[in-house]
Parts: sequence; structure tokens; C-alpha cells
Amino acid sequence: MATLQEPRNIPVAQPVVNYDEPPVKPPPLLAVGPLAWARKNLFSSMLDTILTLAGIIISISVITGFLTWAISQANWFAITFNLRIFLLGRYSPAVEWRVILVALLAALTVGLALAAWSRIRRAFIIIALVVLAILFIAPPLISATMRLPVSYTAAGNIPIASAGTDTIPPNPQVGFTGKAGETVTFELISAPTESEQALTTISGFMDTASNQLRNNANLRLNNIARQAEIEASLAGNLLTDSQRARLTVELERITIAEPVLDTYRINQSPVSIRVSRATSGEVVGESTLENGSGAFSVTLPEDGWYVIDKTIANDAEAVALIQTQGIFPLLIRTVTRSGEEVIDEEGNVVTTGGGSIPEYVRMTDGFTVLESRPVGETGSNLPIQTIIDNQFRGLRAFPEYLSLFVGPFFEQINEGAVLLFLAVLLGYALGRWIDRAFSPAEAPRRYSSRTATWMLAAFPILMFLLVYGVGNILPLTDTRRWGGLLLTFLLTIVGIIASFPIGILLALGRRSKLPVVSLFSTLYIEFVRGVPLITVLFMAQLLVPLINPALGETPNVFRAMIAIVFFSAAYLAENVRGGLQAIPPGQEEAARAVGLNNVQMTLHITLPQALRLVIPALVGQCISLFKDTSLVAIVGLLDLTNIGRNIVAQTEFLGLRREVFVFLIVIYFTFSYIISTVSRRIEASGAGRALKTQI
Repeated sequence: MATLQEPRNIPVAQPVVNYDEPPVKPPPLLAVGPLAWARKNLFSSMLDTILTLAGIIISISVITGFLTWAISQANWFAITFNLRIFLLGRYSPAVEWRVILVALLAALTVGLALAAWSRIRRAFIIIALVVLAILFIAPPLISATMRLPVSYTAAGNIPIASAGTDTIPPNPQVGFTGKAGETVTFELISAPTESEQALTTISGFMDTASNQLRNNANLRLNNIARQAEIEASLAGNLLTDSQRARLTVELERITIAEPVLDTYRINQSPVSIRVSRATSGEVVGESTLENGSGAFSVTLPEDGWYVIDKTIANDAEAVALIQTQGIFPLLIRTVTRSGEEVIDEEGNVVTTGGGSIPEYVRMTDGFTVLESRPVGETGSNLPIQTIIDNQFRGLRAFPEYLSLFVGPFFEQINEGAVLLFLAVLLGYALGRWIDRAFSPAEAPRRYSSRTATWMLAAFPILMFLLVYGVGNILPLTDTRRWGGLLLTFLLTIVGIIASFPIGILLALGRRSKLPVVSLFSTLYIEFVRGVPLITVLFMAQLLVPLINPALGETPNVFRAMIAIVFFSAAYLAENVRGGLQAIPPGQEEAARAVGLNNVQMTLHITLPQALRLVIPALVGQCISLFKDTSLVAIVGLLDLTNIGRNIVAQTEFLGLRREVFVFLIVIYFTFSYIISTVSRRIEASGAGRALKTQI
């Protein structure tokens, strides 16, 4: 039988009032933010984790390898010395201002478009100003804090063994160029001559004899290492009979040369250095260098050519390896200059001073000398330090990379970048002023939108007229000299703008109920889409003049433009037709119900909607056409790709194909990415209506 427990006195709980808000705890680290995104997208499963880690390792390896090659090994002189050719081809320098005006008009139009359909954030302006500041500050800062690479030249009377039975004698005299007030320093290198291993690690601009000494030391050390490796393998029991026989034959073929330092007695005898002015023979400075004597410096009195005489003292059998600071390789260019018309004693007009003139350009800073090349006592030209025979050898350090390539490149583009930035800001300010002054409150961007639209429509025409010329107003330019990025843009813009109305007409014609119009449009579209662009280009260049010889007088550039326009129109027509088919039938029925005819319905109802639907396809075709313009190189036009091929064919830049095409990849990718970014913004904005998006 259950019994009730006696009641106990339980105190009544006193209410507690909290006057402070409870503390807000932060969310877990893996619930929000970058860590949460990484956990969800990169490490959500074991397989995703493995793939992510593998991708990171591969990416780091590729990026590290590329940067190592770009900084320490790549030769970017082909870019820094030919930047104008990459941009303009052989366009006449006398009318180069037209292209500059076109670029400024393009930047102004971009600014107007931003004011009409977008907004520029303050952060964007700050970033742009920081970039411009770097472009201007970096060159003088690099020049002041980082020395240019040293140059090596050999002196002596012992021929240096080369491949086979060939030998390379050091040049006793060498010509170089210099500016007034520059200091040139000469010094016998010490550390690299202490061992052959140290000799193989020197880096800088080297003449042929110095480089051969370095190569001989490197070859000897490699042969010694390979011989030891083969002997170790033959001493073991892990080789098959065929492997042992092959290694035995290879071991017999290895020849270990005599030590390079002892064979050529490098820097074991004093060497006399004399620097003289090439034109007058005046001695600027002379001294004798020997181990431990320190450096010998000469200050150049004027611009021009100078000659170095290098002689081993007492005619001793030795070779001297001299390190110089302030002497750099040259690029020889031949320029054609028009002469000046003067009147002689008989009153006849005579042209003087014209013809081809060699220019000697210093690779490090572009310093140019027009004086005649120095000659020796026999009347023959003296050896000079050209870039062909004095390449940079060895691994380049990061400061040398900055001083050789980054600084000069920034110095070439900084002024142009500032002008373009100011033109964009001017266009943006002009668009905002137009809206404040004229646009009504209910449509705050009406007039800036109209102005930007008219500028976009007029820009291709203005671009073509400025570049080509207008009768007697602007003299016509030679289309054969168009090239580089200028020609690529001309072909792209003309191809896109001119093919757009043709493509729309073909799309409408293919949907027409008139059999003749529909059949013609269908046959044209299918035929053109069935052949590659290069076929159309060849037909325009080769077959059209056979049909009508008068067409052979048409410049090749114009024939290529026409071919690109008609080829692009066929692809654009199919894109537009796809957009028209995506319009619901109810749109046309509603348009007819309110009394619109076919033309009004097409212009105001179906076509605008169709174009909005196919914006990605249209922009994709624009990007494809921009890249496909490289095919005109096959038919002889000097577009951006063909300019690159011509540059790497020059003697001075042989073997620099990788550097040139990496630069072309960067250019094509940059502009393609900009076009695709603009496309995404247009899509997100409602296809061209007034935007609130900021960039």
C-alpha cells in the first residue's frame, strides 16, 4: 500500500531580472565566409579534397615554373624594342597622331557609355590612380636603386677552343657607344676564376669569347660528372648486357679537357686597358688591371662612339676576363630618311642628306647614335658589341629583370595610359553634365544615353576615316603599312559593325514567306557556314581578281575586310534567327491586335527581344572574330600575329618565339576578357536599359 510522503518546505524561487542583453556569439568559422565556401565547394567530400589539393599543387608548380622562366631566363627585348610595331605595324610616324586621336576618342566614348549606363566607383578610380602612379614612379625608382647587369669581355692572345677544331680569338679592340657624363668601369673578375664551378655561374652580357670560356668550363664539369655516374653504374650488378655495352661505349667517347683556368691562364697576367674617342682618337683614359688592383673608371666626355683597346702586358700567353659596368649591347637599325632640298650655285634644286642611314640603339635605354661605325687602322670596321654576339647569358636576378625590362616597358606606356584615363574621366564627366543640364527628372539619363549611342555608332566611321584619310582633307595612308593591333582592331570593328545589319536581313530573309528571299538567304547562310574563314580570305585575295581584273587594284586590306564581313554575317544571321524563334507567338498576335504592320512589329516588338535573348551568342561571335583575324597573316597582312612572326625572324631576336607569343596571348586574352565582362554586365542590366550597376 502506497503512502504519501510528508510535505517538505521548498523555498519559492526568487525571480531574477537580467537587464543586460545576452552576448551574441559569432557563428562557427566553417558556417559562413570564405571557409564555409571552401568547405562546401572544395572540400565537401574526400574526392573533392583530393582533386582540390592536386589542382593546387599543379597550379603552384605551373605558375612557379612560368615565373622562374619569365624572370631569370626569358629575353623580353623583342617586346620592349618593338612595342610600337606591335601596336601600329609600319604605320607612317608622320600621321601617327591620327591613331592617337582614335584611341582618345575611343576612351571618351567609353566614359560617355559609363555615365549613361553604369557608374564608376570611387575604389575603381583609386585603383586606377595607384596603377598610374606605379607606372610613373617605378622607372626612376628602379633606375636609381637597381644597377643594370654587368658585361663581360675577353682579352688575350690565346684562341679559345670551340666546337670541333674551331677557335674564337678574343677581340683586341671593341667599339661601344656612350653618353656624355656616363662612367664606365673595368675590373678583372676574381671570384669566378677561383674555380671552374664559379666560372660557370657568372651571368650578364658576354661577348663570344667570354661565353665560350664559360661553356668550356661547364662542358668539362658535365663530362666529369657523367663519367663518374657511368663508372658507378658499371661497378654495380644491376645492368643488363646491352645496357652495360651501351654505357661502355659512351664512357669511351667522353673526353675530359684540360682545366680551363690553367689552359688559358685566366687573369694570371696584367692587362692594359685604353679607352679612346672613335672619331678623334683622343685617349679618354687608360690603366693596367691585375688581380687585386681594383676597378678602373672612365668618364665619357661626349655622346658617340668609343673604342676599347685590350692588351695582355708583356705579350704574355694568357687570357683576361674583364667585367665592365656601363657598356651594353647594341641593336643596328637601318632607317630611310628623306633628304633636304637646297639650291646649288647654278640655281638648281638638289636633294641632299637622304637615303638609308644606320642607327645604333643601346638595348638597355634606347640611346641612339648616328655617327659612323668606328674603323681600324686597316680601314675595316671594328667589332662592336651587338646584341647578336653579346646576349645575356646565365640566370638573371630579379633586380636585373626589373632594370632591363619592367622599367623600360613602364616608361613606354605610362604617358599613353594617363591620356586614356583622362579621356575616360572627361567622357564620364561630360555625360554626367549632359544629364544634369538637359535630362528630365523622370528620365535622368535620357540625353547621356542618346549621346553615348550616337558616339558608339559614329566611332567606327570616324576610326576608319582618321586611319585611312579623307581625300584632300586628310591625306590617304598606305594600307600596306597598316599592321599590328591597329589592323586587328580595324578588321574586328569593321567586321562586327558592317556584318550586323547584313546578318539581321539574312535572318529575317530566311524566315520570310517569299520563296525567293528565303531560298537565297538559306543558301547563302549554309554555303558560307560550310567553309572555313581561311577559304573565304583566299578567295577574296586570289579568285576575285580573276573574275574581274579591275578588282585586283583594290587594296588587300579592303578585300580582307569584305571577306570577313560576309563571313561573319552568315554566323550572325543564325544567332539572330535563333532569338527570333524564341519569341512566343503571342507577341506577334498582340502586335497585330493593336494594328501594327509587319515592319513595325519587327522593329519594335520581335527584333529587340530577339537581340536581347542572343546577347551571349553575339558577344561570343565578336570574341571569336577578334581572334580569327589572326588568319589574315596567311594571306600576307601584317596583323598582330604576323607582326610577331616577323619579329622573331629578325637576326637579333632569333629564338624568342616563346616570349613573343606569350605577349600575344596576354593581349588577346585581355581584350577578350574585357569584351566578355561587358557582355555579362549588359545581360544583367536588362540588355542596355539604364543601369544602376557600378564598376
